[in-house]
Amino acid sequence: MEAPPYTLTKESVTIVWKGKSFTVKKGAPNFLQLREAVVSEKWDEIEGHLTVKKSLESWAGGDFQVRNGKFYYGDEELPEELNQRISEMAAQNEDPISVLNFYKRLKKNPSYRSVNQLWRFMKHRGIPLTKAGTFLAYKGVRADYKDQHSGTFLNTPGAELEMDRNKVSDDPNTACHEGFHVGALEYARSFAPGGRVVVCEVDPEHVVCVPYDSSDQKMRVCRYKVLGNHNDELLPSTSFVDERDSIEEQDEENFNIPSSNETQPEDGAPSPRKPKKGWKKFEKMDMKQLMEQSIEDLRKYAAKGLDIIGASKIPGGKTTLVQRILKVRE
Repeated sequence: MEAPPYTLTKESVTIVWKGKSFTVKKGAPNFLQLREAVVSEKWDEIEGHLTVKKSLESWAGGDFQVRNGKFYYGDEELPEELNQRISEMAAQNEDPISVLNFYKRLKKNPSYRSVNQLWRFMKHRGIPLTKAGTFLAYKGVRADYKDQHSGTFLNTPGAELEMDRNKVSDDPNTACHEGFHVGALEYARSFAPGGRVVVCEVDPEHVVCVPYDSSDQKMRVCRYKVLGNHNDELLPSTSFVDERDSIEEQDEENFNIPSSNETQPEDGAPSPRKPKKGWKKFEKMDMKQLMEQSIEDLRKYAAKGLDIIGASKIPGGKTTLVQRILKVRE
């Protein structure tokens, strides 16, 4: 097929298609898809991205339909909060499978009230969806990773906590009651003075209640998994891919690590966090020695060795990264 007339800039795409001119500006849900089709000269895909409606349906691969500006899954109209999430993800050309799987998991939640309360929580920024359809939230814990309330539940990275659903309070009018709590970042930080914030993975099926207090920033669940330590930055608000999955296990012999004058950890209470295989030499390094390592190796250590979620996204260069590493090791 012969290339149609077009003008391409960083801010817009203008193309003449079948005698009609179309201009799509940056930020529109169909901008990235149309731009990619033009750059790649995939002319057979152009028509599917000329309008928002066609582009969104093409992006969703037929799983969602757009009717009168609303998204539908089959015959079900999706809630406004999920409509907004889909539009944001489409605008960034992110994989729609996370939304589809999220909605499928949500439909397994046995409580009408729990499902409808969940949307109030999902409006907060920094609550991304995973490819599996789960979502991430935050939890404030003590410095030793135990829960703030009872000090009995250990929330180290990898821990999975569960209780019977019928033992979790489902009354949204009661602010603090029985059940495991996770929340938005602002709430988790306020709940962890002198402690830590960890990132938790929650299946929407296991959401029980979103209390009305705290501006819908917290929820009670019957099950969650601790993914890792928070990196002090807000996570994405659309979807999340765990960078640790792409980092291979490390052989310490491959690292240029000083073998003399290694700084041993200070004496004190034993840490509930155990050094991981392949990273023990890093655990012995002080700030000066860490600063001598490459930022690539430091990011690998932070992500894989210390389970810092989103370690590669920490702004501020090597100095800030090392500071975050030392903070998690405290």
